Amino acid sequence: RGMRAMFEDAVKQQVLSSALRLRTASSTLTRDFYARLFTSAPELRAMFPEDLRPQAEKLFDMILVLVQSLDHLQMLVTELEALGARHLDYGVTEEQYAVVGSVLLDTLADHVADWDEADRAAWAQLVDYVSDLMITGARDHASPAA
Repeated sequence: RGMRAMFEDAVKQQVLSSALRLRTASSTLTRDFYARLFTSAPELRAMFPEDLRPQAEKLFDMILVLVQSLDHLQMLVTELEALGARHLDYGVTEEQYAVVGSVLLDTLADHVADWDEADRAAWAQLVDYVSDLMITGARDHASPAA
């Protein structure tokens, strides 16, 4: 599992450069993300509070932390696993991670200037890494070791 944490420099550079090409304010990006998510998976809406602003801010903060922590993502492993455990308590299923990931990539594509396949591939690696850790945390939470 530890090896997955080491992203190639090219991938890190791609994520960083695309993050710097964000055309919109944080709140716009994450509000758009939730609008798209609930359109593609309406059943998820009930998991969230009526007012999404605090949630949208948390999500953007998390994205920023990830971008700023690309050189030492292993420091976030415990936090991401705990986040996955909390999401299990919210009723999130493993299948929903793929939906969330693809919606996030599509949202970024519309908010990052000059977005291209290299950007998508790099972010996909980051999203997969985070999803895997959250799913691991959820699984550990669901079946604590005896």
